[in-house]
Amino acid sequence: MYEEKVWKEARYTHSIAAYEDFAIDYPNSKYVPIAEQELAILYEERDWAKARAANSIGGFEDFIAKYPTSKYNPIAERELQPMYEARDWDKTKRWDTISAFQVFIRKHPQSQFITAAERRIQELEELDTWNKALQINSIIAYNNFIANYPTSDKIVDARKRIATLQDEAAWEEASQIGSLSAYKKYLATYPNGNSRALAQQSIRELEVVLPAWKRALRKNTPLAYKQFMDKHYGSSYYERAKEKLVELEQKAWERAGRRGSVRGYKGYLATYPDGLYAEEAEKMIIDLEVDAIFKGDHGKLPPMSRMPSANRYRSTNDIEIFNNTKFTLTVRYSGEQSLKVVLPAKQRRKFTLKNGSYRVAASVNAANVQNYAGEENLIGGEYSSEFYIVTSTGYRRF
Repeated sequence: MYEEKVWKEARYTHSIAAYEDFAIDYPNSKYVPIAEQELAILYEERDWAKARAANSIGGFEDFIAKYPTSKYNPIAERELQPMYEARDWDKTKRWDTISAFQVFIRKHPQSQFITAAERRIQELEELDTWNKALQINSIIAYNNFIANYPTSDKIVDARKRIATLQDEAAWEEASQIGSLSAYKKYLATYPNGNSRALAQQSIRELEVVLPAWKRALRKNTPLAYKQFMDKHYGSSYYERAKEKLVELEQKAWERAGRRGSVRGYKGYLATYPDGLYAEEAEKMIIDLEVDAIFKGDHGKLPPMSRMPSANRYRSTNDIEIFNNTKFTLTVRYSGEQSLKVVLPAKQRRKFTLKNGSYRVAASVNAANVQNYAGEENLIGGEYSSEFYIVTSTGYRRF
């Protein structure tokens, strides 16, 4: 009798908890099948309420999967349709490809987003055509783009690119012809062209620089080439002028070497004071002048005085000379390092020479004073020498 009472209470309550408790407490009751039937209805109602509350694709899909024959499935499917459409539209926009929008249109032919999808397809097709035109980068490709998309916002850019390509083609043609008339024609057609400066430079090369270069070639002198380089720095013949200068200098140096005279080397230095062989020429002049003094009538030059505290391990020597005459004194040192020292009267001079053997020659600017010459072996240290004149019968000597 108590079972009947509990059953009536469960029927009156008509809740999931009441029916579940009854089935647990009275598993063998004749009312259990009825309770299970009622529970199935209540479970479905509960889960449908949850799906409606969630209002999501997952919620409705889970409900349909759990209750494939539910009376609520048509409603769930109607609710799912706009959700699927919105989800697919978001994905399509993220992919942002022509094929993605085409798939969306086929899948949702009645969608509110059809117009937007078709418009985006046109934009992507236009962009794809433009990128292909940029890749090809030809006048034909840009003209085709303009013809297919006359209202595109890229029309201005396309026309600019066409103008640039036409400019480049005209310049290439002018460059290949390479004539004065070809360059002038380019400038007349494209007065503000990208190659305007090059065209003007080429015209100047033909009208001004080339005639000047031919004149320099005819003269074929260092002065002519230097003047050309000063006036036409950076021209196409500038480097050739430099090569010509080097060639002439080399010939002048070889000529001076064949002559082997002071005059020959001085001639080289007069033309090329900063030449490649200027230092060598100056050394050769000193060496030859010392040779001439040694070969001529000369007195014996006494050795310099060396300071006793001198350091023998030095590779250079500090030298001081004193011109104790009333004339200008010239002292020449010929050896590993050749040096000419010109010293006014009553003046001192300090300088440095490398270690080694030297021939030394001294002279003054007076015709009746004998030259002097001698040898020095410099071994590292400090040296000094005083030059003065001694008068003897009929001759004046240092």
